[in-house]
Amino acid sequence: MATGNTAARNSRAEAFSTDYATATLTIKSGATTLATHTLAGFGAASTGVITASAIADVTIAVTATANSAVISSASGEYTLTVGLSNADVIVNSTSYVSGGASKINSLAVTFPA
Repeated sequence: MATGNTAARNSRAEAFSTDYATATLTIKSGATTLATHTLAGFGAASTGVITASAIADVTIAVTATANSAVISSASGEYTLTVGLSNADVIVNSTSYVSGGASKINSLAVTFPA
């Protein structure tokens, strides 16, 4: 089984960073959009992981439980996991309440070996 070395993983992560640097991050509950954030770029790739720069809070549009996220740009869409830990997008709470603040603690995408 072939595996990618760190340089190859970082190259894929940096390409992702370029494609999605100013993308939209949509927090979802099934097909329902709960909140929409605008990304402000990514840091440098490290061991195949690319981490988003700080993401500003936005107002939650709909009350529901967040269970996925989508990054969208002219380059396409990329679906991510959402959770309180062990997910691509770490949120303050998965219980979204309309009118409250959608807080993204971190967004990191891992490109495996």
